[in-house]
This record gives sequence, structure tokens and C-alpha cells, in this order.
Amino acid sequence: MSDAPEELELRIVTDKTELCRIMLASWGSHSMMIGLHVYDVAEIDALGLFEPDGATAALASWTVRGDSAYLCALHSLKPGEGVAIQMLDAVIFAARKAGAKRLKAMLTNDNMPGMTFYQRRGFRLSGLYLEAIDAYRSVVPDIIKTGYKDIPIHDAIELEIAL
Repeated sequence: MSDAPEELELRIVTDKTELCRIMLASWGSHSMMIGLHVYDVAEIDALGLFEPDGATAALASWTVRGDSAYLCALHSLKPGEGVAIQMLDAVIFAARKAGAKRLKAMLTNDNMPGMTFYQRRGFRLSGLYLEAIDAYRSVVPDIIKTGYKDIPIHDAIELEIAL
């Protein structure tokens, strides 16, 4: 596990209002494309880590299709405290329990912090989808156009880890 505070409680999230709000603010949509399939985080499984006072520390949305699990969103509201690692560990455990053989995550070409985070936890590059985000904007036009360090967002990069 991680160095995240032990008092955080892991719960299944049924009210996805906060997750959707975070997705809209950071991405422009609460739909994600992974493996060229579109997932609405409001409609798939979600887990959350919560402080004793009920405050949200982290949220993750994921699903299983076949023998693969797909991590659609992972948001830590407490950066630098190990909460994202604890949330990822919870998703990996749940995905294994659901019978998945691998966990996939899709990042945009600007997401250098995400690339570092996932690769440091054993994820490997498994796909590059050139101009996938540009094409996805025809379906969801509100997706942000620039991201980390004002890098233009065009491509999707898939990472995966064997479970």
C-alpha cells in the first residue's frame, strides 16, 4: 500500500455527482475513451476514499469488459499524500476480484504527471492512438484543447498492467 493516512475509508460510490463535477472541470466531459470505447463515469463502477469527517480524498471510476479492467478516472484531492496510490491499489484489488487479467488506463499526450505515476507503479505502454482526442471532440466538443503546461491535446496513450 502507500503512506496515505490509515483513517481513510474505502467505499463504493453510488452518487457520482462529485466525480462528474471533477471530470467536467478537469476534462470538459464525464465521458472517457479507453481502447476506443466510450465510458461515462456516471454509469460505471466507482470507488472513493473518504476522511472520517466525510470529505472526499480520492475518487476512481472503472469497469470490466472481458478479461480487462479499464480505469476511466482517478482523482486525488490530496496531492502528494499517497492517496492516489492507495486509490489505485483499491482499483487493482477490485479488478482482480472481478476476474480481470489486466488493468488499462488511457492518458492524453500532455499528461506527463500521469505517465510518471502509472509507469512508477508498473504500468507499461500498450497503445498509441494518434489524433484520437481530436476525433473524439467531434462527439464531445467540450473536451479541453490544452492541458498540462499548456500542451495541445491531440493523442491518446494507453498503459496497462498485468493483474
